[in-house]
Amino acid sequence: MNKIKFNPYYNLTNEQLIDFTIEEMDRLKILSMEEDTSEYQKGVYIVNQLIIEVKRRNISLNRQRLSRRILL
Repeated sequence: MNKIKFNPYYNLTNEQLIDFTIEEMDRLKILSMEEDTSEYQKGVYIVNQLIIEVKRRNISLNRQRLSRRILL
């Protein structure tokens, strides 16, 4: 029996996906400083799924987009 994987990030626009990915990466940095390994592992899984979706859509973070995101 095949399992169907649900992708909750499918309906996000490219900009929303990038913003959400960056936010989750920031959250993961904070979790890495704490000693809660179970929450960190959940965060790693989420970030990995987001990166897979970014790569699937063939989206890249160019310098202009990244600098605009940092300055906002």
